[in-house]
Amino acid sequence: MNSHKWHWRRTSLRYKLIASVLFMTLPLVGMLLYNNYYAINVVRGQVADSYKNMLKLYMNQTDVSLNDIDSYMSTVANGNDLLSLSQAATDTDYYSAKIYLYNKLNRDSSLYNSLSSFFVYTEHRQEYMEVPKIDQSTLEEKEKIATYIIDLIHSGQFPQGISAKRWQHVRIGMNDYLIDIVHSGDAYLGGWIQTDLLLEPLETLQIGEGGEVLLVDVQGKPLTKTDLVSEYNVDLQKNLLNYYISGTTKKFLVVGAPSNKGNFSLVALIPDQYILAKLPYLQWIVWLITIAGFLLIPLGLYSMRMSILVPLYRVLRTMKKVREGDWSSRVELSNTSGEFQLIGGAFNAMMTEVERLRTNVYEEQLNKQKEELQRLQLQVNPHFFLNTLNIVYNLAKVKNYELILEMSMSLIHYFRFMFRSNTSFVQLKEEIEHTKNYLRIQSLRFPSQLTWNIDVPVYLSDVPIPPLVIQSFVENSIKHAVTMDEPINISVQIEFMDEEDDSKIKISIKDTGFGFNDQVLEELQAGRSIENERGEHTGIWNVERRLKLLYGETVSIQYANVKESGGAVVEIIVPINPGMEEKR
Repeated sequence: MNSHKWHWRRTSLRYKLIASVLFMTLPLVGMLLYNNYYAINVVRGQVADSYKNMLKLYMNQTDVSLNDIDSYMSTVANGNDLLSLSQAATDTDYYSAKIYLYNKLNRDSSLYNSLSSFFVYTEHRQEYMEVPKIDQSTLEEKEKIATYIIDLIHSGQFPQGISAKRWQHVRIGMNDYLIDIVHSGDAYLGGWIQTDLLLEPLETLQIGEGGEVLLVDVQGKPLTKTDLVSEYNVDLQKNLLNYYISGTTKKFLVVGAPSNKGNFSLVALIPDQYILAKLPYLQWIVWLITIAGFLLIPLGLYSMRMSILVPLYRVLRTMKKVREGDWSSRVELSNTSGEFQLIGGAFNAMMTEVERLRTNVYEEQLNKQKEELQRLQLQVNPHFFLNTLNIVYNLAKVKNYELILEMSMSLIHYFRFMFRSNTSFVQLKEEIEHTKNYLRIQSLRFPSQLTWNIDVPVYLSDVPIPPLVIQSFVENSIKHAVTMDEPINISVQIEFMDEEDDSKIKISIKDTGFGFNDQVLEELQAGRSIENERGEHTGIWNVERRLKLLYGETVSIQYANVKESGGAVVEIIVPINPGMEEKR
């Protein structure tokens, strides 16, 4: 069912019109969006290349400065200045070498702009000497730095020997530093640089409001003071050889340049809005066209719907009503184009003529159907008449006047119902009462061979059903199941069935006899007519014929044999409201 609906929608005119409009407009809108996206990426790439070249230039200058400091300390360590401090035999020699080295380092430190301080440590005397370039640190900071450097020297966890990346990052207190250490004997010479001072020359770099330049280690952790990374969750662990966009509530273009003298990189965080601010006009035009396209598509589809689809749906809706049986429906012709007015006028004229012809044919068929129903019902009536006369005759022979009175009263009620049964429907309670009268009559005929029970909910008593339906199947059970050998029981049960499309009742007639013959059961289940030995149609066929005429395809009749008892069972399902079925 769903596949059928989907196929109809795909082949409908509305689907084809919408698909055609979208096929023409969506590629254009997609191309505009792609061009906008491509332009943004081109600008980002150009800005990233520009900043990357600038960062590389400054990083190279910083590496040259770090390399000069490293070369200077290596020269001092390989000469006699540091060695004489390590090998001094007397205190006089030691302090003379120490004073000389201090003056030398103090004088030469002015040659290195990025350097914060030199330091000297002699292990055998456990003495630490600091040679600051500019004394800006507090006494507490100096003590923390000295303690950290002494512990670092004692641990030996610093690059030694020939190493390209000798400068290592350390965090002392709340500050970050780069430290390089060389030694000669048990005398150590080193220098440290405060990382924040390395970035002072880049403060004039224009990276937009809210941007920042910082140093990061190989794990992506900042080596300088910053709040952007944690506040906007900027990822600094990706490969800095290529630029990328990162950040949560605020996006940043991340560009970096690694150092050749230490395990750190120089990174610039450029606000993405600062980059795109250079494309306001182009972005405005693209978004304006895109929004206008998405607004005009529904307007165009609405216009097509009102001028083409709505008039067409009027015709289709009227045709659907006609197909469902509403032959009085006509196409509304107001506010439509001339072509649809012509189609609607022709359709209305045709339906007027068809309705006139159909009324004539319907009346003729209705009269014929009523005649056939009456004929079928009258065909049932004589079938029982001879049996009842035979019963009364037998009772009169045995002079059982009390039973004759009971039989006569049952026959009066029975034939009174039969004489008015030429109607199409009776109430269920009337049909049940008639069936009970019939069963009383048969119980008198078979006093010890027949028992019966009828179960009907009270709320179903007024449901209309065709007359003689239940009684005909009960009569058939008695005719074929009751013998003088074994007693049988006949049960009638009425149930309510609430289904999605309509409410129905199920009538079940069961007996404990021998059941249907296999050949007869096969014929009944196949819906074929059953004839008796004289070539006449049976009562079952008459009932089926009447039900088909009254309910059409909505009626269901099932025949079976009960496996447990071996008896026959007939189940009839009919709608509760027969008027709806006649309308259909």
